[in-house]
Amino acid sequence: MATTASKEVPDGPHGDHHSLRGIFFIVLGSFSFSTMFLLVKVMSQMNTFTLVFYRSVVQIAICLVDLYKKGVNPLGPDSGSVRFYLVLRAGFGAAAVIAWFYGIQNLPLPDAVTLQFTTPPFAAVFAVCLVGEHWKALDMIGAVVCLMGVALIAHPTWLFGNTDAVADAALVTDATDNSTMMKAVAVLVTEVGAAMAGIAYVCVRKIGDRADAVVMVFYYGIISLPMTAIGSKMLFGTWNVLGDYEQFSLMDYFLLLLVGFSGYGGQWFTNLGLQQETAATGTLATSTQIVFTFIFEILFLHEEIDIWSISGTALILGFMMVVGVIKLLESDKSAIIVDADEEKGLLLEPSREDEGYGAAVTLQSQGSNSL
Repeated sequence: MATTASKEVPDGPHGDHHSLRGIFFIVLGSFSFSTMFLLVKVMSQMNTFTLVFYRSVVQIAICLVDLYKKGVNPLGPDSGSVRFYLVLRAGFGAAAVIAWFYGIQNLPLPDAVTLQFTTPPFAAVFAVCLVGEHWKALDMIGAVVCLMGVALIAHPTWLFGNTDAVADAALVTDATDNSTMMKAVAVLVTEVGAAMAGIAYVCVRKIGDRADAVVMVFYYGIISLPMTAIGSKMLFGTWNVLGDYEQFSLMDYFLLLLVGFSGYGGQWFTNLGLQQETAATGTLATSTQIVFTFIFEILFLHEEIDIWSISGTALILGFMMVVGVIKLLESDKSAIIVDADEEKGLLLEPSREDEGYGAAVTLQSQGSNSL
């Protein structure tokens, strides 16, 4: 008579135990991304499109080397539908990065990075509308919580009133009004970027495993180049995204290249970590980006961060961690059951419960890998 037994599974993304090495690599990836954000912030006076251009150039070069070593066609599989979604994903991904870089340049660094973590609700909504996935309770809660967090970070005067201390309570200076307006615009642009990233993640869902992840990053770099030039011409009146040789120093160009390398380093380390760890745990580990940005804020930038921003950040980060714990518990409950008389065990199929916000958060844990 056949008996049923549980088979021990090695550490890794499908194992019962979590890999400290995997978590370490994901956290290291978060540190690399946070370093990139810090560099973008330090170069706040620079054309946003120039920053994105140099990041793209570095990524294209590294991707070509990586794809050559793998023997993978940079254009991806010979499928019209896959390449269509690769281009679509790259376009929305490039728009998202441009918007996020603008937000980083014009908002306190922790605020800008926190707003990027509102992408999952957008991805969940677009997945419902475009892919036909189910809208569930966690999706609705996530949308409400993130909206509340964004409102706290932006704390517009029309909603909260004037929260700034002024010499005459009856008067609000023009400088205060302009500052509030600029912050509102930066928050709006960053949120538009989060929405664009949501569409990009839905495209990733449509592509699935039919294209190598490095091919997606390569497409992003290629599509970004004309988008940065066109955007720079439309908003700043110049096609030049290479930089002004008369004003840029060698250090400026070094920092620009470092933006690209730190961005790709973040992708590489996060991918490496996710190969050894569950995406649910990756979600929690990736949230350390916000922690690193607060540390960088304290050590290097010294920008003013009010209680509203801290509250909004805590709300969004807290919910991200709750979702990560829920997904982590779900993955731990999954078991590999084998029949003792069979040579191979049967891996339980993934549940459709991974749709919606949970899947979007999983993509968020890998988000910067594809943007």
